[in-house]
Amino acid sequence: MQRRIMEHIIFCVIVWSIVFILIPFFRIKELAVVILVSIVWMIFVDNISTSLGYYSYHNLIIPVGTTSLFHLLALSGVGILMINWLKENSFTKLLAVFTVGLAFSILQGIYIGTGAFSYEKFDVVLSFIHSIAALSIFVWLSLSIVGEEKIYSGHKSRIRAIA
Repeated sequence: MQRRIMEHIIFCVIVWSIVFILIPFFRIKELAVVILVSIVWMIFVDNISTSLGYYSYHNLIIPVGTTSLFHLLALSGVGILMINWLKENSFTKLLAVFTVGLAFSILQGIYIGTGAFSYEKFDVVLSFIHSIAALSIFVWLSLSIVGEEKIYSGHKSRIRAIA
């Protein structure tokens, strides 16, 4: 396998390693629906965005629509990380959305550098705004489908200082 087509696999392994290091397994099982919400939402967002010519993914391994299965799996891990530490106050939601949006912009820059992604009608600013909108809806969907009580409660970390 060429190095050029492994970006999504590497991202997936890194994200899920972080998930399993930081979050107790029973908590991951509690929030398992977030994985499904994340995958379905990102298939929807990416298919519409690529069909409208906003951006495109390249060198896909196991394509699911217009993105890679491994990219979707990585984003589901990001979804678990993002939703796990939400609290009832709006600030944590805003902080999570903007932090992940910024991380996505950095990731897109890396993907562009490796040839795995390109902007078409979008640029970095429009893509950041697009990510903020998509992530805001993702948080709302997760809170609605999983339930606020389940998200806000529970043992959230293996590391006591983070919990």
